[in-house]
Amino acid sequence: MRAQRIRAHYERRIYPGLKSHEILDWSSPEAQRRRFEVLGRVLDAECRAESGIVPLAGPLLLDVGCGLTDLCSFLEEGYRGVRYVGVDLSERMLREALRRHPGRRVVQADVFGANPFLPRKFDVAFCSGTFNLRLDNNADFAVLALQRLADLVRGCVVANFLHVRAERKCDKCFYFDPGHLCEAALRTGGTVQIIDDYLQNDFTLVLRR
Repeated sequence: MRAQRIRAHYERRIYPGLKSHEILDWSSPEAQRRRFEVLGRVLDAECRAESGIVPLAGPLLLDVGCGLTDLCSFLEEGYRGVRYVGVDLSERMLREALRRHPGRRVVQADVFGANPFLPRKFDVAFCSGTFNLRLDNNADFAVLALQRLADLVRGCVVANFLHVRAERKCDKCFYFDPGHLCEAALRTGGTVQIIDDYLQNDFTLVLRR
């Protein structure tokens, strides 16, 4: 049911002439990019902790709910060493992604259901907008999802969420309390960092095992 609702929401927005952020239901390309820039900050910090060299050379990154692979375009601007793999529920979305960006590495799968990847295969897993759509159990699902993703990485999980402090809220979206989510994520093991200095209506959680 969860996967069907997510596919239905996004697939009806797919048109060849429509801009990427409109298909993915972001308010603007700038808002989408601000979220990507936070991932860039995390990549830089991880690199400094290990080698003191920026940008990080060669990490294998899984983009969960990759949509049209816009993150890959962002990484190509300043993080060319990152090896990108995108995964999405929607085969139709991935066909459109490959039409726009031929040759990118993408996989059609539900990593929270029938996960096709080996444990600790990736260095970083990233989710941008993956938890925005209101479902029946957003809070519980987010914690389970973070735990599943943590099992796939050697480094960290980076995920952004809509912030409960948002001044304007949309009925179709779910807004998280970062404090509550942080407490729940800590119970899965590891350390948690909250970053909420980039957009009024958003925050990023970094989970390291």
